[in-house]
Amino acid sequence: MRVLHFASWYPNEMHPQLGNFVQRQIRAVADETSSVVLHAWPGVSGDLNKDSWTFGNGLEQDLREALVPVRNLPPRRWRTERAYNRVCECMDKAGQQPDLIHLHIAADAASSAVQWADRWEVPLVVSEHWTAYHAENKRSFRSKEEAGVRAALRAASLHLPVSSHLGRAMTRFAPGVNQQVIPNVVESCFSLPQKPRAIDGSLRLLHVSSLLDDHKNIKGMLRALADAATRGADFVVQVIGGAGAGKLEIPGFENLVGQLGLQERIEFTGPASPFEVATAMQRSDALVLFSRYENLPCVLLEAWSTGLPVMATNVGGVGEHLEGRPMLGALIPNEDEKALSDAILAFDQRKKSGELTHEKETADYASARFTTSAVGERILQAYRSVLR
Repeated sequence: MRVLHFASWYPNEMHPQLGNFVQRQIRAVADETSSVVLHAWPGVSGDLNKDSWTFGNGLEQDLREALVPVRNLPPRRWRTERAYNRVCECMDKAGQQPDLIHLHIAADAASSAVQWADRWEVPLVVSEHWTAYHAENKRSFRSKEEAGVRAALRAASLHLPVSSHLGRAMTRFAPGVNQQVIPNVVESCFSLPQKPRAIDGSLRLLHVSSLLDDHKNIKGMLRALADAATRGADFVVQVIGGAGAGKLEIPGFENLVGQLGLQERIEFTGPASPFEVATAMQRSDALVLFSRYENLPCVLLEAWSTGLPVMATNVGGVGEHLEGRPMLGALIPNEDEKALSDAILAFDQRKKSGELTHEKETADYASARFTTSAVGERILQAYRSVLR
C-alpha cells in the first residue's frame, strides 16, 4: 500500500517539536506501508527550485520524507502550496502515484492534498488535532483557512479525529462524512516505573505544558493549589514546560506564586525531553492539567502509560476516557478551582491511606489504546476501509 502523507505540521529545522504527534502517527504505519511524507514550511532557506529538495529517509526503511523550506515572505501559503505541487509533479512524472493520500491537519497542505487526490483519483483521508475547530472556546479559523478546511473535509472519504468531541466539530464543516476516532501515539519511554513509587512523604504532583495561561489556565491552577494548601493538603509540585529552566516567562506568574505562598511547594524545571518527562511521571503521584480547552492532550496519554492518574478538566475529548474510570483519575469541571482543590485534597488522603495503587490497570488501559502498534493497526484498518 503506497501512502502519500501531506503534513501541515511536522518537525522541521525551525520548529523541531512541531507536529511531533503527527510524525508518531505516520511512523506507526511505516512498517506496513510504503510511505512518503511531504511537509513545507516558511523557513530561512531560499525559495524552492527543482534541485533544492531531496527525499530523506525517516527512521523506518519504508518511510521517505520530503521536508521543504520555502522563503518566509508573503504570499506564504502560495509558496508552500507551490512546494507541495512541485514534489507531486516529480512523483507523477516518475510514476510514483500513491494508492491513498493522508492529510494530517487541514491547514497549509489542504489545498494540494485535495488537488492531487482528485488528479490521481485516489481516496483522501484527513486526520485532525487542531483546536481551531472549537468556536465555543473562542477558537476559530481565519477566513481563508476556513474555506480550505471546509473543502478538504468535504473531499475526504474518511475523517480521523483524535476524539469524538473533535469529530463532532468537524461534522459542522462537512456533514455526512464517515469518521473513526484515532488517538495519538505515546512513545515507548512512557512506561511503568521499574521500582514501585514511594508511598511515604508529600503528595507529588506534576504539571507539564506550554505554560500558556489562556490555554492551560496556569493562574487558576495555582489558586486551586493554594486553596488546597490552606485546607491542609500536603503536596509538592513539579512544573515542566515554558521557555526557560527555573523561570516563569509569562508576566505575573512569579508574583502570583509569591502572593499565594507557594514558593516552597512548587519547582519550575523548564522544558524537558520526552525521556525526562517520562522519568518525572514515574516519580509522581498524580498529574494536574487545568486547561480551558483541549482535544486529547498527549500528556494525559503519556501519564496513563506510566500508571500515573490525572486531575484534568472536562474539555475536548478528556471526558471520553476519564468519565466513569476513577482508576485514571479525577474529572474536573472547566474553570472550577474549588473542584480542583477538592480533588487535590482527595488525592492527598488517598496517598496517606495507601490507595494510590491502580498503576498497572491504568498502564494496561493506555497500552491497549495508545501504543505505536495499537494506533498503527487502527490507521491501517481505516486505510483498508476506503480502499475496498
